[in-house]
Amino acid sequence: MKEPIEVLIFEKQVIKFYDESGYSFDSSDNILTYNVIYLNGDKNFLTSVIGIKLFEENNLTSSCLIGSGGGGTGIHKNSTLISCDGLVVCCSNTIFKLTIPDLNLEWKTQADMATCFEIFHLDKDYIVHGEMEISRLDKKGQIVWQQSGRDIWVTAEAIDDFVIYDNYILATDWDYFRYKFDFDGKLLEEYKIEKQHVQTEKVQSKKWWNVWNKKNWL
Repeated sequence: MKEPIEVLIFEKQVIKFYDESGYSFDSSDNILTYNVIYLNGDKNFLTSVIGIKLFEENNLTSSCLIGSGGGGTGIHKNSTLISCDGLVVCCSNTIFKLTIPDLNLEWKTQADMATCFEIFHLDKDYIVHGEMEISRLDKKGQIVWQQSGRDIWVTAEAIDDFVIYDNYILATDWDYFRYKFDFDGKLLEEYKIEKQHVQTEKVQSKKWWNVWNKKNWL
């Protein structure tokens, strides 16, 4: 039996994610099967393939397979969201929005040239931390704005590279330039930090997106 790499619980639903990087689209010998497949790109050139199965009271009710090209991604704490009665998933360079409980495709958006690392709520929209771009998407998946840096949006230490505070976003690129953006994508401040200060320059502020209030989406 193939084990899930992540499990989310939403009301009565249990959503399980599976690494399907070795999935063969032209074979009947895959360990798991899925009701429907949603891809962004040629099936022969996908870098990330994720299986999703939704259960209610231990009964499988729906399943799908998503895949995309670009940089490879997995499933982790900030790569998925439950929002507006739907499931939002980062998969390589694409964000997929699926309905719950049917896992129908509501929309898919290529939000980065390479890789979508993380996604967060921002009012009724989303902020995507990508490898090449920081993007704001509206609830229909349309790109509101994007910002790039001098280099990719990650450092060698991968510590506090991207943090959302109460009224701004703080992001650091590979060259240790730090950028402060408001929620409209306007650059407020830009400065160089020393490599040894990456861990010590963290602003002490709670990441407010950890608690999602459903009424904000109504």
